[in-house]
Amino acid sequence: MKRVRWISTHGAAMLICLSLSVSAPAQVSRGLTVTSERLALIIGNNAYPSAPLKNPVNDAQDMGKVLSGLGFKVSLQKNADKRTMEESIRSFGRQLKSGGVGLFYFSGHGMQVEGRNYLIPVNAKIESEADIKYEAVDAGLVLGKMEDAGNQLNIVILDACRNNPYSRSFRSAATGLARMDAPTGSLIAYSTAPGTVAADGAERNGTFTKHLIRHLATPDLTVEQVLKRVRVDVAAETQQRQIPWESSSLMGEFYFNVARTAPALTAPGDGRFDGAWNVNIRCTDHMEGNSLARGYAFQFPAEVKDGVLHGQHKPRSAPGSLTIDGRIQPDGTAELKANGVTDAPEFSVNNIAKGTPYAYRINAHFDDSQGTGSRIEGRTCNFSFTKK
Repeated sequence: MKRVRWISTHGAAMLICLSLSVSAPAQVSRGLTVTSERLALIIGNNAYPSAPLKNPVNDAQDMGKVLSGLGFKVSLQKNADKRTMEESIRSFGRQLKSGGVGLFYFSGHGMQVEGRNYLIPVNAKIESEADIKYEAVDAGLVLGKMEDAGNQLNIVILDACRNNPYSRSFRSAATGLARMDAPTGSLIAYSTAPGTVAADGAERNGTFTKHLIRHLATPDLTVEQVLKRVRVDVAAETQQRQIPWESSSLMGEFYFNVARTAPALTAPGDGRFDGAWNVNIRCTDHMEGNSLARGYAFQFPAEVKDGVLHGQHKPRSAPGSLTIDGRIQPDGTAELKANGVTDAPEFSVNNIAKGTPYAYRINAHFDDSQGTGSRIEGRTCNFSFTKK
């Protein structure tokens, strides 16, 4: 039996891929997909007596439907109490000892206390921080049971970073979930930056889970590519208020869905995106405290060579200049780096002085002749790319 080792090092919705040895995988030209049994435990809690939520049960049901379609055997728990959650997690860990892929998903209230993350059952009686460790479920229990199972691949998704409903009785002012360092060989993703909160969502699903559901089943996307697409969509919908975030050191590739007759992905450097491009940037008005940064728009040229984009507006280091650089991946996704120098203060956040350097990142997606992108940090800026 052939064995493949995933090598890498080194929540918020948090997604963690714990990479262990994968036995008898199906190999494709773009990476690996696992064809052995796939198991999923999904929990959605929204019926909290003092702080009910709208979306978690819907999130859990819809995630279960998508994962079932991707070959997962799904166990679904809705509005679970502490005992049910812990027993379900332990049972899930025992099932994983038979091998295969495990995926745990939780949507509901979650919080951090003293650097640890806790998932809140619907029957939790929390009056102060001291109650958390006795009334809630430590997220570390999930990771521990998955590690103990010694199965092929494990994934954890936590959409549990709504506002802390007990914050008034807590000593600390920490929000969202704390950053968790997963074991070696992992990918960690948050529905929003660590220590910040995510939207519950005005529609059927929470903002992050809505876009995750939409992209999970897309054929021939790696985990990283799925998350990039989710990040771009969430950032655009929330006008940069919620930015999904991840840390990855995976060197293998995992696909949720590989098309039977999928064409090989274009390799970097084969010329698909190479050539001259026009870049248009439009930044909206931005209020920071009592300071208004006026919106602006301009265009400038860029060139892609061997899959690497370089664009330059005005001479480098001149006031008002902007440089963007980054590699476009074979599927068209890109995370570009922008470095600029401020011009007139009224166009700058906090009206900082002319000639001040700044930097930010851009999430973008390209096809053969056009592309779109959005600024990740700070004010709202949208990009459009057109090949000449």
